[in-house]
Amino acid sequence: MRSKRDEQDNGQRMRAVTFTLGQSNGSHIAYRMFDADSEFERERIYHLNVLEDETVVLLGRLRGDLERAKPLLEKNEDVLGYSISSQENSGGLVYAHARPPPEVKRFLELPRSYEVFFDFPIESTGDGGLRVVMVGETNGVLQEALADVPAELDVTVERIGAYPEAGGNVVALLTDRQREVMDVALDLGYYDVPRQATHRDIADRMGLSVGTVGEHLQKIESRVFKGIVS
Repeated sequence: MRSKRDEQDNGQRMRAVTFTLGQSNGSHIAYRMFDADSEFERERIYHLNVLEDETVVLLGRLRGDLERAKPLLEKNEDVLGYSISSQENSGGLVYAHARPPPEVKRFLELPRSYEVFFDFPIESTGDGGLRVVMVGETNGVLQEALADVPAELDVTVERIGAYPEAGGNVVALLTDRQREVMDVALDLGYYDVPRQATHRDIADRMGLSVGTVGEHLQKIESRVFKGIVS
């Protein structure tokens, strides 16, 4: 039975929750290939599907010398097949058919149990984790699905709100903290021409380090521009 809150949500746009999945220290190749000592970096997952035999197929982009990845994939018993389209030593596209870790399989099956779906591509967080956007009709449905994410995946929720439609409000793509940084940057004239403020000015206003401000601004600009051209 739907609550009055759910009925109110129905009159609004679709809802979405953005969250990160931390990098596990498990022994599965899906973890080992992207741990802190790895020479490979996962950039994004363009598509992923769970098959009837509970294996998965995915298409993603990796950064690194993918010729060096081939021996790892060929020798691993959980990798059933793969194809690499590399661009010199900078990375490229990777198609893989594999047996996922049990906790990942349970996570990927959430759309079978709840009225939700994942919004692709799924982006990397830069530290081995993944940033996922899950879409559903109401906040309640999203929260129920989130509660069923296996604890091993170390979920951190960044925002929950209206799903940002293509060509819509790109600011909705930002986390609450990123919007705070953007507001201060705009207020101080960081985006004026000529520029009226520096990273140090924003850092001093917010009580943050210059490095943290730079990282926030980089992510803000990346998300906003991707939202504009998507």
